[in-house]
Amino acid sequence: MAQVTPIQNLKGYLEPEQVERLIAAATNLRDALLVHIPSRTGIRVSELIGKGFKTWDFENRASSSR
Repeated sequence: MAQVTPIQNLKGYLEPEQVERLIAAATNLRDALLVHIPSRTGIRVSELIGKGFKTWDFENRASSSR
């Protein structure tokens, strides 16, 4: 049976207070949202950037995957 190699460079995470400080430090709405949305939804930043504006339904707080 193969041995499992432990992950050596496990990335850390931000505490909620650190996320709020990053959002507050943003100089524009775009930058604030690039921190806010992934921290609240779990979406990756690369996935967020790849989504077109029309995929977001702000009224229902939803996004389609197309």
